[in-house]
Amino acid sequence: MVIVVKSSKSKSRLLVVFASLLLLLAILWGINIQKESSPEGFTKKSNAIMERSDEFKHMLMPISDVSSSDLLLDISEKSARHIEDSIVIPYTNFIVTGGLLKSVPDIAQILGDAGISRDKSIVIYGECMPCGGGPAPATYVYWIMKCLGHENIRVLDGTIEDWAAAGLPTTNKSISKPYANYTPMFTSDQIASYDYVKSGKATIVDARSFYEFNASSIPGAINIPYDNVLHNSTIKNETALKKIFADLSKDDPVIVFTTTGIKASVVWFTLKMMGYDAKLYSWQDWVVNQANEGISS
Repeated sequence: MVIVVKSSKSKSRLLVVFASLLLLLAILWGINIQKESSPEGFTKKSNAIMERSDEFKHMLMPISDVSSSDLLLDISEKSARHIEDSIVIPYTNFIVTGGLLKSVPDIAQILGDAGISRDKSIVIYGECMPCGGGPAPATYVYWIMKCLGHENIRVLDGTIEDWAAAGLPTTNKSISKPYANYTPMFTSDQIASYDYVKSGKATIVDARSFYEFNASSIPGAINIPYDNVLHNSTIKNETALKKIFADLSKDDPVIVFTTTGIKASVVWFTLKMMGYDAKLYSWQDWVVNQANEGISS
């Protein structure tokens, strides 16, 4: 459409109409942003995404269910803002150079020094922002503590932004608690060994990217990239997850791996919530053991 302006008066009218349209768009945009950032907007977002069964809530704690008896553990790397009354232990504190985990006694010492004992009710939250965000570090620390025999532990269902959007307090300070004796009861139930991976007794899921999977993978593995189970840094609802895991049978055990296992822990965690017998593994361990046998991966 071509608009021909015949006079200065017409030009003025056109400018007024154009300015009015811009003002209307700005008002509508502002209203939309306010809805998304308000507690009501948070509730609508939650209702749209969080279709959680009791099985999910047993591992993934809704923000509204967190109580004063729960000890919040922020495992974010270099986080400047925390949920009020949180203990802060960056997940990298549990890892040595090369992405390997520290020893069980060392990890128990870190937890005890922070005032955490194995009988505490723990809610883990946080992200690795240098990695692009997402709950992988939280689910990884959950897996670590499960291996230490910690029973009463869950991951927060949401981010600190979701917490703040719900009108709940945040701070730039963490709390300090007196030393506690963390007595681990190590179990290997959640860990896949190299021999078990080779045995063919389990379905193997490569949770790395499609590009990495195509470059090289464990023979017989299927590819479910870890970010397939996420939406806006949050684990998807059960309807979506059932479609993603449609090719997996609950009658068969499942092994999930990524390079170090950190990102794979999101898929492992999700499978456990869905009722699968899942174990965690790492591509690093596979490559090392293959090399020891004189096999190139």
